[in-house]
Amino acid sequence: MDVTDQREFYRLPDNISVDYRLIPPSALLNSSPSDHFELPDSFHWLREVYELEMEATELLRGIADKQRMLGAFLHNLNRRMEILSRSAMARDSGIPEVNQETYISEGGLSFLNGELVREDSRLALQLVFHPSLLGLTCFAEVRDCRLSEDGGQYRVGVRFLDLDMTSQRLISRHIIRRQSEERRKRLRQDKYDNFL
Repeated sequence: MDVTDQREFYRLPDNISVDYRLIPPSALLNSSPSDHFELPDSFHWLREVYELEMEATELLRGIADKQRMLGAFLHNLNRRMEILSRSAMARDSGIPEVNQETYISEGGLSFLNGELVREDSRLALQLVFHPSLLGLTCFAEVRDCRLSEDGGQYRVGVRFLDLDMTSQRLISRHIIRRQSEERRKRLRQDKYDNFL
């Protein structure tokens, strides 16, 4: 088995806007990932909203267990805030286009790219997850870069470096949501197929 194909984490196909900057290894110690991008204020604001949502989720569960109607109302309010946050972020023109055939895991991601990126290169990444429009920046190391099957682009595989705890939780939560969506989609398709 090729070493580059060994996986520590489950990889999930996803819709992610990926932008990157090549950085020297010293930048890992002397800068933060967001220093390498011109980011709109809403980019940081939406992340803060998601962090608050993660904190509120446990509280909401406890309330819903004891007071169902209040829990339903707060859940509704939470969803409205999420929709407003997405709308504000979507109006910004700074969101890069969605990279096709992107895969993510808790340890890294792979994406198609128009140019070759050398293995062991260090990158600052700007990621925007769709449709939530949650954005985060992080450092990564290129583990693999090879011509894609169609020969038109390169598949770049990166490993996240030194993710802070909040970024880890946001990525983990995003993956869990995507898995749930995929499961629901399969169940609906199975019901439809069985109906026919």
